[in-house]
Amino acid sequence: MGKWIVLFALAPLACGYHIVGEPASMPGDIRSISVGHFDNQSHQEGLEKALAFAFEREFYERGSLPVREDPSQGDGIITGTIREVRTRPVSFSANENALQYEIELTLDVILKRQADGKVLWKGSHLRAYEEYSVSRETVVPSSSQFQQGTLNFGNLAQLSDIQLAETEKRLALERMVRSIVRDVHDRILDDF
Repeated sequence: MGKWIVLFALAPLACGYHIVGEPASMPGDIRSISVGHFDNQSHQEGLEKALAFAFEREFYERGSLPVREDPSQGDGIITGTIREVRTRPVSFSANENALQYEIELTLDVILKRQADGKVLWKGSHLRAYEEYSVSRETVVPSSSQFQQGTLNFGNLAQLSDIQLAETEKRLALERMVRSIVRDVHDRILDDF
């Protein structure tokens, strides 16, 4: 009976799970990670820097692997390509003015072993979506802000429609980047 308990206790460790605070198990002697350059094929200026920073922060905060600031110093390096950022209206007022938009981010992410350039993990055409409102009168119940209860209606009243639209788009992009980075982090570790 005792050995069955040990087997059940060790089973989760063989499935990509690890104890918080313990370094993650990665193939190819990857004991540290760095984040390299992301090519930006979109028209969203600066998104490549925000994405790289988000990856560094995710690995650092989750403690899954030590993060090396210098891209040449990690045993593994994460790089990628931002393929597209697309925005489209999804709801309209009675006057046919756009009230709500959906923004979509498409990117490729690669984890390589630094020593020999071998690809250890690759995610192609990964997509993330987020919705945002461009009207003070519209609340987007499917947005993560609404669902988490973090909308601040007082700030909305002080903005013009153009300022509101740009602010909401920027915030939606930030939420989307955090979401896709978290997902990629988990996929990389779960695949090993």
